[in-house]
Amino acid sequence: MNRLWLVLLPELRKFPQVKQDKALQNARDCELESSELVGIAVWLVLVTSLTKYLLTKASLSSDPSATLAVNIVVDVPLLAVVFVPIHIRRLRRGLRKQLDQQGRL
Repeated sequence: MNRLWLVLLPELRKFPQVKQDKALQNARDCELESSELVGIAVWLVLVTSLTKYLLTKASLSSDPSATLAVNIVVDVPLLAVVFVPIHIRRLRRGLRKQLDQQGRL
């Protein structure tokens, strides 16, 4: 078990150590809420628009290596800023549901 998960997901500590991997795996099956889906969609459109703007403004849209570089340097961090917290929130919600079912919360 990666110790970073224990820091990011405090609910995971409430499971016995031998069951933490299974609990985390089950938490991944938790559905995204509609607000999270809307947030992802809106952020994806904004980041895509920003990328297109940057590439056309710099006249780099026809250069594949420049497009790749912009995607790596700009898009990946911007997408991670929203997607990672949403993923962590979903995992925490899934762990809390498991704890509620076991009566441990």
